[in-house]
Formats: sequence, structure tokens, C-alpha cells
Amino acid sequence: MENKTTQKGVSLVNKHIFEDIILQNALNFTREVIEIFSDLLNKGMNITELAARIKELTDKLGREAIEAIIEELDKIIKEDKRRKEKWVVERKDKKRLTTILGDIEYERTYYKSREDGRYTYLVDDALEIGRHDRIEKGVKIKLVENAIEESYERSSKKACPEELSKQTVLNAIREIGEVEVKREIKEKKEVRVLYIEADEDHVPLQDGSNETPRLIYIHEGKEERNGRDVLRNVHYKAYVGEKAEDIWIDVANYIEENYKEEKIEKIYIAGDGAPWIKEGLEWIAKSRFVLDRYHLNKYVLKATSKEPKYREKIWRAINEGDKEGVKKIFDELIKAAEEEREKEKIKEARKYILNNWEGIEIYNKDKDVIGCSAEGHISHVFSVRLSRNPFGME
Repeated sequence: MENKTTQKGVSLVNKHIFEDIILQNALNFTREVIEIFSDLLNKGMNITELAARIKELTDKLGREAIEAIIEELDKIIKEDKRRKEKWVVERKDKKRLTTILGDIEYERTYYKSREDGRYTYLVDDALEIGRHDRIEKGVKIKLVENAIEESYERSSKKACPEELSKQTVLNAIREIGEVEVKREIKEKKEVRVLYIEADEDHVPLQDGSNETPRLIYIHEGKEERNGRDVLRNVHYKAYVGEKAEDIWIDVANYIEENYKEEKIEKIYIAGDGAPWIKEGLEWIAKSRFVLDRYHLNKYVLKATSKEPKYREKIWRAINEGDKEGVKKIFDELIKAAEEEREKEKIKEARKYILNNWEGIEIYNKDKDVIGCSAEGHISHVFSVRLSRNPFGME
């Protein structure tokens, strides 16, 4: 009986403290509304500005209320008799979380279990906040819903007041998926393997400067048609001036919208090994890099221009996946070179080949790899169309 009375007394104290916090927040809100009204009378503002000011204020009030509620709940759990029997207080930690109202920050208690020794934040458990969550689930679902029709950047701006990175939006979409988003979508294709090929070209503009457009095309492999190999269901994407991050987010969007990602086993990103192309590995799930043979051959020819007898040796070592053998052949080439300029050219070729070795040996290790035709496509799509007046880019 005494324990119940004591516990009831503690709850009443908590309730009064909590009411005081909420009342203070309400008073602050009222004061700031009066300030907004004063600005309206003295400085003037339209309905859009008024609505924006009030929304900012109500969001702030909501964040403060959430913080107060969570911290009060944490105190109640800490004072609960059943908690004391099962959990030992370790320390207090702060947590920052992005909500649909913006960022909140609250303090909560860290506990150790008396039964199995595990650690946890009981208030986070009660509210279903994950240990590593930085964004609450409601925001993630809004990100997914908005990203259906909008870019990742716009999706972020609509989901919450805070500025979220495009990577954060992409991660949320991958985590939540489409399970919780009710919408009509076109039938997505099922493929086991998908291919992405990428390249860029330098195109002269009409004003005398140069632009470097980038071409990416996504396809499902090759098939024979009228006696020649063609790409199956190829889709071209051209970019001028976009950052690598934006390009690959757009590609990731296209794949998500058109294919059942859970059915895809492998995605190959093929190209010349440029950093912007390899960045795609960070954005495209299940992807692996393939060095296109055009550029590989270009560097083999460059290294053996004065010693063509070594050409066959290099290709044999490459085709056998013999990295050490390739190194030895290049050492021989460097020793055989008489001019310093020739030595530097050979060293450059060696560096290129060894830096892209994973994209080379994959041909031997993976039967699904096919050759890359990006160089031919970039010439066809960009160079012919854009590098001759009057078709230069403006």
C-alpha cells in the first residue's frame, strides 16, 4: 500500500512538472503569435508570409512538445518499480532525430539488463525508435511517397523542414521500399542481370568553349538480330553539367521504377574507370565494375608502341588473369625503353591497368560479363550530333 501511495505521489509530481513545461511552451507560443501579429500591423505581410511564419512557429511548438513528452516518459520509466527490478541505470545520453516537424533533441536513460546483461534505451524501445535511427519512420515513408513523382532533392524538402542529403533519401527508399506506399505502378520487369555502360565526350560549343556530356545506357544484355548483336531493351540517358551524384541517383531511380530490384542478382557498370563512373558502385545496389576493352586495348597499344612483340604477352597474361605476370612484362618494357618519355608512357599504361584490375579480371571470373560498347555509343549519340556546326550545343 505504501509503495502504491509513493508511486502515485511521484506520478503526481511528474504530472505537475510536465504541465508546467507544456504551459510554458504555450505561453511562449502565444507571445510569438502576438509578435507576428505586430509585424503584420507594422511592417505588413501577405498571406503566404503569414502562413509560413505560423507554420514555423507551430512546428517549433510541436518539436518542443515531443521533446518534453519523451523526456517525461523517460522519467516515468526510470521511476517505475518494475524497471528497477529488471534494469540497472547506466547513464544518460542525448539523441537527435529528424521528424516531420523537424529535428528534435532529447535526453534519455541507458540501461543494462539484470537478466542477460544487454543494454538499451527503454524509452526508445517504447516508442519504436531504433538504436541507429536518425530519421523517424514517418519521414522515411513521406520520402518514398514523394520520390515517386519528384526528384530526391524535392522529396526531401517536402517530407520535413530539415535539409536531408540525397544519399539519405536513397537509403530511406531502399529501407522502406514500396510495401507501405499505396500507389498504382506500371508492371516492372524481372531480370536476373542488368548492364549499365557509361562514357563521356568533349564537345565544342558554338561559343568556342567545350562541354563534356555524359552518356549512360541501361540494357538487359545482347541478342542477335538480323545477323548482328544488338542491345536488348536499351535505354539511353544523357547528362550535361550534372554532378556524378545526381547522375547515379537518376539511374538508381530509373532501375527502381522499371525493374523488380529484388529479382536482380547482378548489375554491371562498365566504362573506362573514370572516378565519376566508379562512383556508381556506391549508388547502385548489387553492382560491380567492368573495364571496357576499348580503353584497355588503347593502353596496351600505348605501352607497346615501340615494342609490339610484348603486345601478345600482355594480352595472354590479362586473359589468364595473371596480375603478377602483367607486372613482370611491364617491368621488362620499362627496362627496354631507351627514352625517359617512353618509360613514362609505359608506367602510365601500367598504372591504369593495375588500378582497374578488378574490372579486368572479372571477365575471367564471371560468365555474365559482356563487352562494353560505350565508346561507340558516345560517338554516335553525342559527337556526330553535337560537334558539328550548326548543331553545336548552346
